[in-house]
Amino acid sequence: MEEWIKIIGMGRHGSRHLSYEEAVQAAHVMARGEATDAQTAAFLIAMRMKGESPEEIKGFTDIFRRYSLRYKRFPHSLNCAGPYDGRLYFPVTLPVSLLLASAGFSQVLHGSESLPPKLGVSLKELLEGLGVQVELQAKEWEDLFRRIGIGFIWTELICPPFGRMRPVRKQLALRTFLNTVEKILNPVQSQYMIIGVRHETAMDHLIRLLPPLGIETAYAVQGIEGSEDLPTYKPTLVRRVTAWGDTTCTVDPALFGFSGKPLEACSKAEQLELVTRILQGENAPELRNERDHVLFNAGLRLYWFDKVASYEEGFELARELLGRGEPYKLLAKWRELSLQSSLFKLEANAVW
Repeated sequence: MEEWIKIIGMGRHGSRHLSYEEAVQAAHVMARGEATDAQTAAFLIAMRMKGESPEEIKGFTDIFRRYSLRYKRFPHSLNCAGPYDGRLYFPVTLPVSLLLASAGFSQVLHGSESLPPKLGVSLKELLEGLGVQVELQAKEWEDLFRRIGIGFIWTELICPPFGRMRPVRKQLALRTFLNTVEKILNPVQSQYMIIGVRHETAMDHLIRLLPPLGIETAYAVQGIEGSEDLPTYKPTLVRRVTAWGDTTCTVDPALFGFSGKPLEACSKAEQLELVTRILQGENAPELRNERDHVLFNAGLRLYWFDKVASYEEGFELARELLGRGEPYKLLAKWRELSLQSSLFKLEANAVW
């Protein structure tokens, strides 16, 4: 490991990017647990100070995929890649994903326990708070996904190297390039992705990374808290990436009749309450801002990924499904079936 640390940690004038082959070798050492905690921390900090290259990220992504559980391919699904340090505000993508899945568009969520520096509320925590069992093996997950068209992948369960490195990443209390690797791991090989980024440099990396990973169409969104969620109160920079190139645009919610206000920070309990009430179809005045964020983002995604013929049709379909409580019915089914899978596993282990 010392060799790679020296290459990337020699300072502004002495360091250089690792080649793809060098990154692959370094990733193997870290994935096998052969690097000490001190070496792992030094490598991550040096990479952060130098700035990672697309070749380095791809090398680590390719190798960490090899050390992950094997899932069957679900190419016609949408992979939703949000912030791994959690959310301090209403988690728009969670009800949006349930809404899209209730419309027949399969959704893949993923994450782990929240990490620094933000230490917000993770999607894993929220789903567990809603009663969904997320600790499922690959076969159980696949069976459930086929039945309901939505699933959550616990990254540290399916990719052990992330679990081993979690203590180091937590103590560093900084975002590192591994956050990007987690986002684009894509274990079920979805052809569609929507990914949250914090700055345009990350978008530039994704142009080169996503097509070779099998992503047919991806949207990189500089959204709320670095998430894939677009606000209704200001324009958002969005980049569409395909195998044939990329385009950049600014999405102005006012052009679609949305004029909300910034979301307010809220606790885990408050996030769970807001999500539940909105999914159940409530349309109370105090829910309007969060509900409009759900409708806006759901309509955009329905159109972006060719599930409707126009933005207006997407917003109308989202409004209709939400009004009927269809996403909440799907959540109830997800909760029931995931618990059944978990109980079946416990019974089988007891018999064994």
